[in-house]
Amino acid sequence: MLKSILGNTTKQIEVVKRGNGEKFIEKIYGEDAMKVFYGSSAGAVFTEKFLTNKWLSNIYGAYNDSGASKHKIEEFVNSMEINVSESDKDISEYNSFNDFFARKLHPRARPINRTPNGINSPGDGRLLVFPKIDESTISYLKWAPIKLLDLFNGNESLAERYKNGSCGVLRLCPADYHRFHFPVSGKAGVTKTIPGLLHSVNPYALEQKIPVYCLNKRTICELDSDQFGKVLLLEVGALFVGTIVQTYRPGMQVEKGDEKGFFKFGGSTCIFFFEHGIMNFDSDLIHSSKEGYETLVQMGEKIGTLSEGKGNVAS
Repeated sequence: MLKSILGNTTKQIEVVKRGNGEKFIEKIYGEDAMKVFYGSSAGAVFTEKFLTNKWLSNIYGAYNDSGASKHKIEEFVNSMEINVSESDKDISEYNSFNDFFARKLHPRARPINRTPNGINSPGDGRLLVFPKIDESTISYLKWAPIKLLDLFNGNESLAERYKNGSCGVLRLCPADYHRFHFPVSGKAGVTKTIPGLLHSVNPYALEQKIPVYCLNKRTICELDSDQFGKVLLLEVGALFVGTIVQTYRPGMQVEKGDEKGFFKFGGSTCIFFFEHGIMNFDSDLIHSSKEGYETLVQMGEKIGTLSEGKGNVAS
């Protein structure tokens, strides 16, 4: 389960800092709203009926794309304590809230780890790893079970391929850098969209036993990698996040760390799969995940390695 301290009116989500192993309490953007939307089963029913449809996301998204939303940027930066010095533009240069939300960073802000046979995090966020999927289901105690067949929209061949494989779930909160990248090199296929709802991916929703990742709008892409076989990449939309933008060119060779796309406003999730026996996640991530803690990671840092005896040595 995800570690949290539950109370009558609040939930404190503890996340592990990588390196020193210290834990911190995650700051939840719009926490009062999350309490209303997902703090009870009745709230979750109301949310699914009235708030998770794409028309509301489209309206809210259009506002955040407009110049009228620019005034929100400074308050958002201050409340979420965002390090704007990493951005590739000054805060005054962004034309709308979404323009800032999907900001690029200076290359030096996220160096790409070039360890031979290494696997990098595809983005900034809170990472849970599953070294070996339990048959064809991903689950923690407080989650609704995530069946691969449902997650892959009924694609039996994909479910069979990644059965007993390895999986990482990278949850982005609103304060995070919201561009996502390729974790390994290879030839990237076409990204297909699976229509769905737009539930929050916050633990408030996950702990209501809602199979969020199987219900939400999501995209799916196969990467024919140089060393790691077929790697499956998913991006999941979330509450008020109906737009997942792909910026890469399908069919082209991509390098580890190349940009794949970005999310517009809201917390979102990247899920990635490796076939059985191909890779090993770093031991600190496995330990934290077994203890029920997500680990804070940044795009470009190493999170795993090719299994011994697999593939060819290359960066």
